[in-house]
Amino acid sequence: MFDSHFHTTDPRLITLPEVVQGKNHGVEIGADFESLPAVFEYAREHEGIYCTAGVHPEYADTYSANDFENFVVANLNEPKFVAIGECGVDYHRDDLPSREQQITVFEHQIFMADRYHKPLVVHSRDAWEDTANVLIANRSKLKHGVLIHCMSYTAEQAKFLMEQLSGVPVYFAFGGHITYKNKAYLHDTLRAIPLDRILIETDAPYLAPVPKRGEINRPQYIQYTAETMAQVLNKTVDEIELMTRNNAYQFYKIKAVQ
Repeated sequence: MFDSHFHTTDPRLITLPEVVQGKNHGVEIGADFESLPAVFEYAREHEGIYCTAGVHPEYADTYSANDFENFVVANLNEPKFVAIGECGVDYHRDDLPSREQQITVFEHQIFMADRYHKPLVVHSRDAWEDTANVLIANRSKLKHGVLIHCMSYTAEQAKFLMEQLSGVPVYFAFGGHITYKNKAYLHDTLRAIPLDRILIETDAPYLAPVPKRGEINRPQYIQYTAETMAQVLNKTVDEIELMTRNNAYQFYKIKAVQ
């Protein structure tokens, strides 16, 4: 199973034997500028692991456009470097940076993805309208693809975004939250998205799926999410594995792992 989004360099995971020694395949996501060197080093040291460079909206008030661009430029020749992100907007908590700061940082990372020919990984939580507006306003800079990670919006919103970004390679990733009873509407969202635009993720150590909800999420828990996706789409787990892996390779422009 190719996990399109996880944070295994997180202190809660990095010391776990099954994370450090396991044969995981996927993308280690950069979300905090200070941790980006560790993210890239982890990808270099582990076969089948790729990495991104991004700054999560939680850290928008400490973002330095010059520092971030310098890091990206310094690592452009790194073959494991596959995307810009995660970046975006998050209005879930009152103590997060201002909406204006978040949008400014989001737009700069969109510019970076376009300038350096990378796909974009988007974080959006309780911020549908601003997420959609920013992406639509910057659609000309999304030609290398955009992934809505941890898709949490409705089928109608997914359809709207695909329509408004017609011609842009738009992908959606689903994680453990699709197994939650209070997120059952996401089953309709999943069914509304073309099969060649669906990815699977853990977002480990976050969002552990049922029956592990409440625990620290681990890479091997992706199986539970795959089982739910298979039921919703009337597929086998093997079909979900193959489909989401091929889609991830397509989005991240990764050559197939033999």
